[in-house]
Amino acid sequence: MSVLEGIVVLDLTRLLPGAVATQQLADWGAEVIKIEEPRAGDYAREMNPGVFARTNSGKKSVSIDLKHPRGRAIFLSLVREADVLIEGNRPGVMARLGLGYEDVHAVNPRLIYVSLTGYGQDSPYAQLAGHDVNYMALGGVLGLNLPVIPGVQIADLVGGSMQAVSGILLALLARNQTGEGRHVDVSMYAGVTSLLTIPLAAWRTTSREPMAGNEALSGRYACYNVYQAADTRWLAVGALEPKFWAELCRRLGADDLIARQFEEPQDAVKERIACIFRTKPASAWFEDLRDSDCCVTLVRTISEVAAELPDRTGPPPPALGEHTRQVLGRSGLTAAEIEDLKSLGVIR
Repeated sequence: MSVLEGIVVLDLTRLLPGAVATQQLADWGAEVIKIEEPRAGDYAREMNPGVFARTNSGKKSVSIDLKHPRGRAIFLSLVREADVLIEGNRPGVMARLGLGYEDVHAVNPRLIYVSLTGYGQDSPYAQLAGHDVNYMALGGVLGLNLPVIPGVQIADLVGGSMQAVSGILLALLARNQTGEGRHVDVSMYAGVTSLLTIPLAAWRTTSREPMAGNEALSGRYACYNVYQAADTRWLAVGALEPKFWAELCRRLGADDLIARQFEEPQDAVKERIACIFRTKPASAWFEDLRDSDCCVTLVRTISEVAAELPDRTGPPPPALGEHTRQVLGRSGLTAAEIEDLKSLGVIR
């Protein structure tokens, strides 16, 4: 039995963060029902079909116009039988639809209601439009990487999806004890700031603004850095502990650098290590050093990583509105009522 078998999730989100969160719930056995606007549905269907397929595998799609009074009534009938509702609108939107937390709590007190937003319900930034890069920017993470924008969506996935899943699981656990649902407020901005453990601790200790590429774990020292090899590929060195650094220096024939691990400035030490690594291709260095504890690895490409990982082979994503009749029929609507709703454009 899958751990979340029997749990019904209504997913009103679009694009990446909510989809990844509910995909994880679906993978663990939950029944995830995507609630989509009848005419367009989730924007990701057109913007990036590959990502959509990967993050909506095995879900169901029900198309309902929530702005229509009958659409709202249909949705509330689904709420009565659901365990989790997750929405990604700006604060106030669901309340204006008559589907805010208090509205649905009155219908189903056991429902866990998750609001996944950029900046939370009560933040001074709550009504700002934004995407991953904006949440990282205001949350301080982007400033540690400028001028490069990270190649993965840190705020969306770590600040949003992971926090949403954690909040849902904790709320389900609490419901087992109290019988009551609750409102889980997930802010991607707040999630990003939770990643700043080391930079914030450093700033509060020294009052010095962290600088990209000049911190202990972002390039300040030769022992924790990246180096280009003879074939222009890169190696990552994470020899932070003295025992690892000493082993690396011995293997590189640079024993005299062992005592200079944290000397200031580091320019000469970095250049010496860089010159040694430039004498052979990266793969040769990796093979030469992998039998010792010196924390040297290849910087691999996505294609290289993909070759080792199994491709997702789960069920395909649903077509827009594919399960509307099935799910609405289960909620008590007759075939004639469903056809009437379709003719009015309330459902697809």
